[in-house]
Amino acid sequence: MADYPEWVLKHKKKGTYVNFQNGKYYLYAAHSERVPGTGKVRRVSDGYIGRITEEKGLIPARGKISDDIEAYEYGLSFTVYKLCTKVHSGLRREFGANADKVLVSGLLAAIHGLACAELYETSWLVLHFPEIDFKKTLTDKQGTGAERTARMAHDLLRLRFGEDCNPALLLLPTIRIVCQGKERRLCRIPEGTRAFLEKHSLDLGEV
Repeated sequence: MADYPEWVLKHKKKGTYVNFQNGKYYLYAAHSERVPGTGKVRRVSDGYIGRITEEKGLIPARGKISDDIEAYEYGLSFTVYKLCTKVHSGLRREFGANADKVLVSGLLAAIHGLACAELYETSWLVLHFPEIDFKKTLTDKQGTGAERTARMAHDLLRLRFGEDCNPALLLLPTIRIVCQGKERRLCRIPEGTRAFLEKHSLDLGEV
C-alpha cells in the first residue's frame, strides 16, 4: 500500500482505493475479480467517489455518479484516448498539473470540433478525468497545446483506421455506457458497429 497521510487513509474503507494524481488524492470504489485462466486478481473500478483534502476531508463527486441514470459516449472517446497515451505523456512534461485539461480539451475538439463543459459532461472522459474545470479558460499556451493535441489525435486515427477513418468517426460514438449509482453497463452495440470492431480488432477495455 502506498504511504498515504493519515488524513487520507481514514477515508479509505473496504471496497475503495486512493489514486494520487498531480498532488491531489482521489477516492474510488472498486472490487476485485479473478482473471480467467490465471491465478491473478485484478482490481476493477466501480466509479469515482470524491476528492480528499486535509482541510475539508472527503469532497463528494459533484453529481457525476448518482442514482440517476446517466449516459456517456464511450466508443470514440475511449479509443482516441488510448491512441494518445504518448501524447498525454508529452503534455505532462510540458504542462504539469494542467496536462489533463489540455488533453481533454484536445480530444473533445478532435471528436466534436470544439471543447466545452456540455460535451465533457456527456463523454467517458468525465469519468476518467473527473476534475476538469471548464469554467477556467485555457491560457494561450494551453490552447495551442490543445489544438496540437487535436491534430495529433486526427493523425493517429487516420493511421489506425486508414480508409476507414470516417466510418470510425461515425460508428464508434454509437457505443455508449450508462451509469446508475456505482453500476456501469455497456449499452447494446449496433450490429454494424460490432462488425467494425471485429474488422479492426478493436478492444474497448473494461467500462
